Amino acid sequence: MRVSAKSDYALRALIEMAGRADGKAVSAEELGRLQEIPHGFLQAILADLRRSGVVMSQRGQS
Repeated sequence: MRVSAKSDYALRALIEMAGRADGKAVSAEELGRLQEIPHGFLQAILADLRRSGVVMSQRGQS
């Protein structure tokens, strides 16, 4: 079975978020670094997940 890069990255990001023992929010930068996902690609994936209601977001420090 073949999985697209976008699906692979989305699943890896979701698993990383779900597996956090502390339940705290994680930044997109940290997700990308931990899972080696390109920043721009991850931003688009997280936006899709946010629009579909799978994840919630909050603005971080500027």
